[in-house]
Amino acid sequence: MNSEDNKGPESQDINLLIGTGGSRAILFGTGVLLALAQANFRQFRSITGVSGGSIPAALICANPDVTQLLMQVLDTDFNKLVTRRVSLVTFLTQALREPKDVDPPPLVGALDANLMGQYFDDRIKEWPGLFCTVALSHQRKVIFTKDGIWQEQEDGKLLKAAQKPIAIGMAVRATCAVPILLDPVAWKSDSGEEHLLIDGGLGPEGRCPISVPQALFPMENSYLIVVNVGEDKSPLHQLIDKVYGIISHDRESLRMDGIVLPDNHDRIVISPPAPLYGSFKFSMTRREKWQMIMSGYMSAIEALEKHGLLSNEALSQARSIGVKALLLLAGRHRPYFKDMLPAELDGLFTDLKFAEEKLGKSATVTSVSQPLAESSPAR
Repeated sequence: MNSEDNKGPESQDINLLIGTGGSRAILFGTGVLLALAQANFRQFRSITGVSGGSIPAALICANPDVTQLLMQVLDTDFNKLVTRRVSLVTFLTQALREPKDVDPPPLVGALDANLMGQYFDDRIKEWPGLFCTVALSHQRKVIFTKDGIWQEQEDGKLLKAAQKPIAIGMAVRATCAVPILLDPVAWKSDSGEEHLLIDGGLGPEGRCPISVPQALFPMENSYLIVVNVGEDKSPLHQLIDKVYGIISHDRESLRMDGIVLPDNHDRIVISPPAPLYGSFKFSMTRREKWQMIMSGYMSAIEALEKHGLLSNEALSQARSIGVKALLLLAGRHRPYFKDMLPAELDGLFTDLKFAEEKLGKSATVTSVSQPLAESSPAR
């Protein structure tokens, strides 16, 4: 399905950042990767995933087969990747009655994410070269890469706190650890300093911390593609906002205060045109998953066309497949009450993968002598 006649700016590399958003980030991000697989660019320099965005990011870094990624997220019951201790509503109601600090976070949340960690450890034995993710310790970034772990200091500079990466499942659990909901992840640096890590999207930069790839990977002559699913306005998330103040202020998800990017780079933001399902909607039908995936796919097609990364026959083919998928999703099929999807839907995106030269090279972490961006306080 990749087309050689798509003559986009093939001299440009891509740094990809998939921001936070729970199940929304997983599915919307998968749709963006489907679209990227049809675009003409030289190669990835890095793929950063934050919180829920770390899930498709880690999976595609480990295996460039995008069709397989699509089937994985469609077939995986996200609800079974966490163990519920009590219902979320019950737990949050109790938290409202008895408020707890989130810094340091409570050691036990409503959900146990050990199964999610095991899911990744079973599938990814070695840290993928292009993959990067981030968690927080006392509102300072802890960044996980193949080349080790970097810790943000009080002055904003990065210090290498561990020479080797941790298990991929532990890193994914850490970047997804929303306080009160999911257990924090205990981590100890090489110097013996102990930390409780929480969700990487809860810092002052918000859902899409651009400073992370900007600090570690070269931006010159590249596209920085940012996948931003936006604010979650679902009732459950609004209740979570009321429980603790760390995310009660809507953060600008692309805050750039103090971040200096080279002139010869281009930033592409891919966002949904309309609100998606809630971030913590883990139990989803196949139809609901397809709807969110296609939202990411069609949003990405539009953005890639605008920036010249998708054109000619490849653009026409990508749009045609997207429209066909949307029409199949819009129809109802017998037996009506079972809401069955047409069989041809699963066959639309076949043999779609990134070429070895685009995803096969290990990223080289650059010098981090420059400080991370100084971010404004959350508003």
